[in-house]
Amino acid sequence: MNDNAAELQELEGLFEKVSGYFSLLSEPMRLKILHVLCNTERSVGDIVQTLGATQANVSRHLNLMHRAGVLARRKDGNLVYYSVCDAEAVQLCRTVSINMASAPEPAVKRTNLRRFMPAKTGT
Repeated sequence: MNDNAAELQELEGLFEKVSGYFSLLSEPMRLKILHVLCNTERSVGDIVQTLGATQANVSRHLNLMHRAGVLARRKDGNLVYYSVCDAEAVQLCRTVSINMASAPEPAVKRTNLRRFMPAKTGT
């Protein structure tokens, strides 16, 4: 086995983990959820109302993101609240979005991009 093949074999686990991370972030609804939660904790009902989606659909995505360690969850009585606990996920999405908006044919106007996953005040 040559050095390149040995190196690739050693990195196989990392590549699998990175692939799973990107797969999690490849769903538009999950990006919308990150956008809604990037600066604040919100209840499931608030997230559903903001996104205009069904509670079943939003809850499924929230649960996947929580199990993957991207979102934190807490219960307060009958309400469940979610917040971002993986700031790198938001930063990664923000970086990719800025890059995509800088393309010759951007998907959104640059003026709208400033509102996408806004950075927390003071960071």
